[in-house]
Amino acid sequence: MLRLATALAVLLASAAPSALAFSPAIRTHRKPAALKYHPTSFDRAVDCVSTFGKCDIDELLELSEELENFQGCFYEGGPEACAKEIDVRDRKDLADALLLQGELIERNRYIKDGNLFAYDVKADKDMHERDEFFDRIAPALDM
Repeated sequence: MLRLATALAVLLASAAPSALAFSPAIRTHRKPAALKYHPTSFDRAVDCVSTFGKCDIDELLELSEELENFQGCFYEGGPEACAKEIDVRDRKDLADALLLQGELIERNRYIKDGNLFAYDVKADKDMHERDEFFDRIAPALDM
């Protein structure tokens, strides 16, 4: 008799839908937990790449070197997962972008401060603008 009551209870429980089965608060699927560790300098590297000129050249070189030399693996799964990790290529791209930004900043500084051709072009432009100015005001001065 006890077996029949247990079987009947199980049958009734499986036939009637449970309110919990339709509850949005209960999740049955979870993503695998990733072991992430990003040094705080990685945040700074992303900020520097995202905003041109935010960081000086020394900091750009330092951050790039740190990204290149980082040997961590951010995901569970052993060496196979680390070997396939896309994050390694992305870190390399970020390091390259930091180096390029440093090079552009240095080249712009050189063009602005030390390039003789740029200096000559600017001097020629200034002289041309000055001559145009005097040509415009000359009739007023001849009165």
